[in-house]
Amino acid sequence: MDTRQLTYFLGVVTHGGFGRAATHLHVSQPALSQAVAALENDLGVPLLHRVPSGVRLTDAGATLVPMARQVLRDLDAARAAAQSIGTDHTGRIDLALMPSQSIEPFTSLTARLSERHPGITVNARAAFRRDDAVALVLSGACELGLVGALAAPYPPAITAHRLGQQHMVLLAPPDTSLPADRPLTPGDLDGQRLIASPPGSVMRAMADQLCAESGLTIAVEVEHRSAILPLVLAGVGVAVLSSAWADLARRAGAVVCQLQSPLRVEVDLICRHTALTPAAQALLDLARDLDWPADISDLDDPHP
Repeated sequence: MDTRQLTYFLGVVTHGGFGRAATHLHVSQPALSQAVAALENDLGVPLLHRVPSGVRLTDAGATLVPMARQVLRDLDAARAAAQSIGTDHTGRIDLALMPSQSIEPFTSLTARLSERHPGITVNARAAFRRDDAVALVLSGACELGLVGALAAPYPPAITAHRLGQQHMVLLAPPDTSLPADRPLTPGDLDGQRLIASPPGSVMRAMADQLCAESGLTIAVEVEHRSAILPLVLAGVGVAVLSSAWADLARRAGAVVCQLQSPLRVEVDLICRHTALTPAAQALLDLARDLDWPADISDLDDPHP
């Protein structure tokens, strides 16, 4: 077993077939197939089922994937650690990132990381639910995850570093008659039209709760979180979002209204129980050293 075989194996898994992996890895398909076959022979078990649509992992292959990713990441960590002696940190961080947390605290964290360690590159992968982020971290596809969700236990293999909380707010068009100087009552929302995310998110849970308590009705259901604020600004309706969006929404011209008893999400930076690369450790250390406010969305100037 060698790193080339593991790299080729993971390439086939990632790209769903030998042809696509060969193109991405800039290697001939026969050479790629031979390397994976040699790995299977060395282990004595098949790792992939060849099917007309591409490949499927065997049970042995699925077991090997996170371990192979960790082996290659450990080698990258060793290389980066040796190269960074006497210099600034370099390297790449693969981060699973949820939509609202991509506004804050990701913006503030990345800005400060760039100031301290300009040689580090961040590769943020979309994770729409906490389970998606956890799966990316557990599989080794990402080293860290920045998540926001209702409080719940993580799998035993995950370490969570709590950064703070965010609460749900209601965004309204610039010409709204809704009050922004007090929490909204159910009566305030009668007749309002709501732009909502699909079922399954905390935002949707808050939206459904408001609809049940008032005459609020859903006008638009949209999966792309980035479409919600423009729809609000265009006067299509109001929307429930994490307070991570509040500052951006105000600067764009929307009215940010507080809710009575809003749902709150816990914002965590998660990783596996394993040594991190120097780059990932630098981001984790930075996140833990910052003096976050009570609501992690109010990030005017968190400081070490």
